[in-house]
Amino acid sequence: MYEHRYRESKPHGVPEFPLYIYHVEHPADVKSILPIHWHNEIEIIYLAKGNAFFRIENREYAIQAGEALIVHPGELHSGTNVDSDEICYYSIVFRLSWLSSLQSDRIQKLFLEPLLLGTARLPALLSLSNETHSTLLDCIRQLLITYEHRSPAFEMSLKGLLLLLIADIFKYGLIEKNDELRNHHGHELDQKIKQVLTYMEENSFEKLGLDELASVASLSRSHFCKFFKSQTGMRPMEYLNFIRINKAANLLRTGSYNVLEAALESGYQHVSYFSKWFKLYMNMTPSEYKSRYSSGL
Repeated sequence: MYEHRYRESKPHGVPEFPLYIYHVEHPADVKSILPIHWHNEIEIIYLAKGNAFFRIENREYAIQAGEALIVHPGELHSGTNVDSDEICYYSIVFRLSWLSSLQSDRIQKLFLEPLLLGTARLPALLSLSNETHSTLLDCIRQLLITYEHRSPAFEMSLKGLLLLLIADIFKYGLIEKNDELRNHHGHELDQKIKQVLTYMEENSFEKLGLDELASVASLSRSHFCKFFKSQTGMRPMEYLNFIRINKAANLLRTGSYNVLEAALESGYQHVSYFSKWFKLYMNMTPSEYKSRYSSGL
């Protein structure tokens, strides 16, 4: 499944089981593998193939296959391909509150509450170069296998594995204290770009212009363009097409949509224009992409 989520309005999983694992594959030469977005869930990104560069808020991480990142709720994050090779990664998205105890026991008070309150943080990077991280990465791989096989009671196994992962992070002394307070200006910029991304996502089917987008951020047209490029690395209209193309790619992967249907559903009225942008971002035509990826990977 190929999904891009800027500010997800939809739930991950179902209310009684708020966990979902996204399997994302990109052909070689596709530069951006995860556009900037944010959500209220915690996310573990496990890179299975290739080398990638991820940005979480103002922090940057270069990771290789077999390594993982942990993104906390509300954090802006994005990813790019490093070597122009094929990329495969898994996004494990879940609500941290799902792991909470029904009663306020020692586990809840000592370990889960600090994470839920934001006074403690899980480490952002789990690296192969750190021997202590090996057990944690093994746990993540076991979690992916369990999710894929879906044996009886697999939901309980997944919850147990996530609790074990957090327990080991505490055991190895890898919990980080969240003493960093953002300055007001930085927080204001974060809120502004989140507001714009949400608006673009929710209205991507409409004909959006620069003046309309600038008004969402309460900026002049020229200031908005500079602001948007500094926050996302892309021009506003370029990014809008990126949203639409990734939506179309997701539809084509299901195998239920032909090229014309995917174009119309993604906000394009002309297939030729759609195909031009699709080849620019995916390095292949929509038909080639559908033929290669519509197996449901």
